[in-house]
Amino acid sequence: MNFIYKRAFIVIAIMFSFASTTSLASNFKVGSTVFVAYPAANIKDDAFIVGKINQIMPNGDFKISVLDYVEGHDYGVSCVPMVKNESNGSGNGLDDVWELWTDTTKLEKEKLDYIVSKNDVLELGYGKSYFIERNNLYIVFGRWKSDAPMLNIGRVIEAEKQARLNGLEDMIPAFELVKLHRKSFYGDFGRPLQAFESISFLVSALSEIDRLFQSDETLKTHWYAKSRDWKKLSKNTKLYFLVEAIDKIVDDAKEQLYEDGIDKAAPEDIEQLKSYLNKLKRRR
Repeated sequence: MNFIYKRAFIVIAIMFSFASTTSLASNFKVGSTVFVAYPAANIKDDAFIVGKINQIMPNGDFKISVLDYVEGHDYGVSCVPMVKNESNGSGNGLDDVWELWTDTTKLEKEKLDYIVSKNDVLELGYGKSYFIERNNLYIVFGRWKSDAPMLNIGRVIEAEKQARLNGLEDMIPAFELVKLHRKSFYGDFGRPLQAFESISFLVSALSEIDRLFQSDETLKTHWYAKSRDWKKLSKNTKLYFLVEAIDKIVDDAKEQLYEDGIDKAAPEDIEQLKSYLNKLKRRR
């Protein structure tokens, strides 16, 4: 099969699979175990519930009993608590129910069920796989930030492909910077570059950052802000990962200027690097 047609076929198949899987809410039955997804833009705050459907509400939402969940997420904005085994038209009032659920970052498994939106419910296997893929992408980015030596550019390229397949295209601009950074410190076959060899590559990375700032005023404003609004940034995948990536690249470029043997680098590259770093000074 021609590569282009094969690639198109795979993409279409995945899109069809996603559409089919996410539309299964109407086919879930009482007794089904489902995955309730609450993905976060920054991925690290992803949350989910694994629950068993006890009742299908008139509007298609589900009343579930909780089997497992991620602590820390504020479920109070997305779930409605219900007393377990409460018969229709009887039982405690809403105030009594909320008295049983005072900490909305934790779910009460023994006394309460919860009504969740049908739009958040996924087939269990698909939901688990989807969140694992998201977490894998976050791990790749985290390994880069921690300077893991075995993280090669090929793995970053693979991460970009997975980002596209999992609706995280907004991570790709950050991954593009990750590739430029890795090229600045590792050569062919993973050989660590000497300090002077890295300078010209770091100039290219800082040049790309400068281009991004010229084309994206919002990114520029958030990055240069004296006091960053991380709560707001955490709700925007592209901005969150770009700001973190730029921070690391700029900091590593500054440190590189003080490494031994840097005088062997081309003088014009050193001057250009210093010029970019001067432009990239944040207000403290």
